[in-house]
Amino acid sequence: MDQAVTMGESYGLHVPIDDNLALLRELVGTFALKAGLSKYRTEALVLAVSEAASNVLEHAQAAGTVSARRDLDGITVHVVDERGSLTHEHLRRTPPWPPRRGLGLFVIQRVCDRVVLDHPGGRSRLELFMRFGPDDALPQHF
Repeated sequence: MDQAVTMGESYGLHVPIDDNLALLRELVGTFALKAGLSKYRTEALVLAVSEAASNVLEHAQAAGTVSARRDLDGITVHVVDERGSLTHEHLRRTPPWPPRRGLGLFVIQRVCDRVVLDHPGGRSRLELFMRFGPDDALPQHF
């Protein structure tokens, strides 16, 4: 991963997506914990971000970034791919049974409190939100 981790005005964390997903998970986890997210909810958010970043690498095959910020109620993460190939149809798909692959978006939507997809400038931007709460507070989707 590029050493250039930027701390901008609107984001507390902004990193490029590359093959070093372990480092990305570590950076997102550290950011979320320091921002005040509980341990359990941080682990769920890290899982969701890792799945989204993996999808950028595997399916978009284009440049991507992960940006995170602390909001009043929780942590918002934007996972962006420059190709813009993620669609609302992808989010609506039911995973195959028995599951082998293709569970990433399903898992993301189950562990996050809110998932929003938009396409600013032709890019795909997946917004993941995790509310502050105790370790035992599961997202409503579970």
